[in-house]
Amino acid sequence: MIISGGIDEIRFRNEENGYTIIVLDCDGEPLVCVGAFPPVSEGEYVKLDGDFTVHPKFGKQFKVKNVYSAKPDTLDGIVRYLGSGLIRGIGPKTALAIVDKFGKYTFDIITLNPSRLAEVKGISKAKAEEIALSYSKIENMRQAMVFLQGHGIPLGTSLKIYKQYGDDTVKALSDNPYRLVEEVDGIGFITADKIAAKLGVEPNSEYRLRAGILYTLKDAADKSGNTYLPSDLLIAEASKLLRADERAIENTLDGLIISRAVKEIDSENGKGVMLLQLFRAESGAAQRLVSLIRSADMTERDCSEETAEFERSENITLHEVQKSAIKLATGGSVTVITGGPGTGKTTIVKCILSVLDKRGIKTALMAPTGRAAKRMSESCGREASTIHRALMLGREGESTGEPIAAGAVIVDEFSMVDVHLFNTLLKRVQDGTKLILVGDSDQLASVGAGNVLSDIIESGVVPVVRLKRIYRQSGESLIVENAHRVNSGQMPILDSKTEDFFFSEAKTAEEIAERAVGLAAERIPKYLGTDPYKVQVLCPVKSGTAGANNLNKQLQKRLTGNGGGMFIETEDCRFVAGDKVMHIANNYNLEWRKITGGIAESGEGVFNGDLGVVTEVRPDSGEIDVKFEDGRCVCYTPDVRHQLVPAYAITVHKSQGSEFDAVIIPVFGGNPMLMTRNLLYTAITRAKRMAVIVGEKYTVKRMVENDYIALRYSMLKNFLTAADERESLLFGKSIGN
Repeated sequence: MIISGGIDEIRFRNEENGYTIIVLDCDGEPLVCVGAFPPVSEGEYVKLDGDFTVHPKFGKQFKVKNVYSAKPDTLDGIVRYLGSGLIRGIGPKTALAIVDKFGKYTFDIITLNPSRLAEVKGISKAKAEEIALSYSKIENMRQAMVFLQGHGIPLGTSLKIYKQYGDDTVKALSDNPYRLVEEVDGIGFITADKIAAKLGVEPNSEYRLRAGILYTLKDAADKSGNTYLPSDLLIAEASKLLRADERAIENTLDGLIISRAVKEIDSENGKGVMLLQLFRAESGAAQRLVSLIRSADMTERDCSEETAEFERSENITLHEVQKSAIKLATGGSVTVITGGPGTGKTTIVKCILSVLDKRGIKTALMAPTGRAAKRMSESCGREASTIHRALMLGREGESTGEPIAAGAVIVDEFSMVDVHLFNTLLKRVQDGTKLILVGDSDQLASVGAGNVLSDIIESGVVPVVRLKRIYRQSGESLIVENAHRVNSGQMPILDSKTEDFFFSEAKTAEEIAERAVGLAAERIPKYLGTDPYKVQVLCPVKSGTAGANNLNKQLQKRLTGNGGGMFIETEDCRFVAGDKVMHIANNYNLEWRKITGGIAESGEGVFNGDLGVVTEVRPDSGEIDVKFEDGRCVCYTPDVRHQLVPAYAITVHKSQGSEFDAVIIPVFGGNPMLMTRNLLYTAITRAKRMAVIVGEKYTVKRMVENDYIALRYSMLKNFLTAADERESLLFGKSIGN
């Protein structure tokens, strides 16, 4: 529906994303209109495309989809428009004087012969030029908006594009619309391709083929964690995406390699191609890791006395493998300690800290997520921080801080670390620093690109201690025993009468969903005496009746109702006060505030996997306030709301590095590439006090027997081996095991 009128009042405006609330004079009746607007002013005449809605608190409104600017066609309208403050150099009195002089030809004078404005009392030639320039900029912006919206680009996206290119918007897009993919955040190849088609760009355009190849590489990294693709696979995938001949793709790829827009590498799978950013991250990490090992003081120091003292103080007896790990970590440079739940990783870290303390070595404790860092702090009795915060990462993840002031760095939950974060960490670790990497190599790989932990282990360059013995008795924790049973390909014990692991039989997806919601919202919190928000549903998939998306909706209804009638609805979900939410992207620039013990603190950076609770929603401005588990408070404006999702139910991938009082795992027949052994293993290991599997035993059996692990194309292992060989040639000795 299209309505039109003059803007009587601008009640709210967010300049970052254009979200605006106006009162429109629509045929003499005031009407509240909300949505993304280009810069507008009171008195301006607009045409709006949208729909009427009824807000539960504010009543009838017009929800705007598109805004079309139109010059006012009455003298009074022209005066109001010119005097609104939108055009520099013109206030209400000057506007009235200009219109008195030129009448209905005012806009023609400003556009075609602005020097005549000097005929108006109080306007000099310099001021006339200023008025003309300001008006010209506004008109350029309007033309750009008309151009973009005319090609089917939503207003919010149009504002992003105009913010990037300004007055050159039309020319930039007409020349090469595919530059949007690399230069404007949130615009992918598919969107750019639609724009290009409407602009008449040929399907076999060089711009299009280049963009399609780069998109294929980036998509492989973002969705599958690949740091490179074999050349033949890249050509085939790009050809499918672009619906273009493989020979044309191959020729374009050759051009990209020659121009050094991408990097060609020799991999175990033959020739491959990497994005430059990923090549620099993986090769840089390999070089720096080898350099750290080379720079270490390898003088062997006995730590048996300090270890024995730790055993006495903790009233425990360490196994020889554990003692070996402690000796390696405290005496070497880079050490990997890997093992499943209950194998003593935490005990080893505590002993390492005790030994290093006695030697006067300062140690920095880190983990990839806030939850993992908090758990590390609680188990070790000292402060641990996220890697991002320890490195003081700034815009786009670039480190802005000084080298880490510690003689040792211990990173827990290292299986979650992707190659970008690892490379950034290594840049900040000084020569001579001990780097101890602790993780479970059998868990799911990192969400981000790379296969870091596995590649380091398989390279043979870094000393590795594998912990296999379970130190917790099975009677104490069936969670631990069942996790190891699943990991070794055995069925978990499902009919035990223990108090921490249960199986709930349910056959259909509907029955599984209903059971999972009841357990999460009421039965388990009551049984454990815990907050429902500490019970986490972990789903193999997002979609479907028993998937995370649907379970989120059901749990939201059960736990928060309608939020008192106040809500903010997006394309995918609805937010109300009290919602459990998760941030799903690394946003290095998002501001937060925090008050601890009466002391106010502020900073930037909210990261993938951070969990919190919605404290307030403001439908009038579209803003959502969230308080995260560590006390950081963030205001989400409409432009960053897409980075926030409900988190009553999350995928197993998103749960890595976290631990919950209880987890509920709904399992239902699905894609064998997803319903795997290591996914079930990872889900079970997230449980602290209770794990419940809901579904059919047959489905559990299929998952346990399915040892499929999605192949990730990565080069860190190769780069580490090559760097080790190079060091061997230079110094005459390999550093590998």
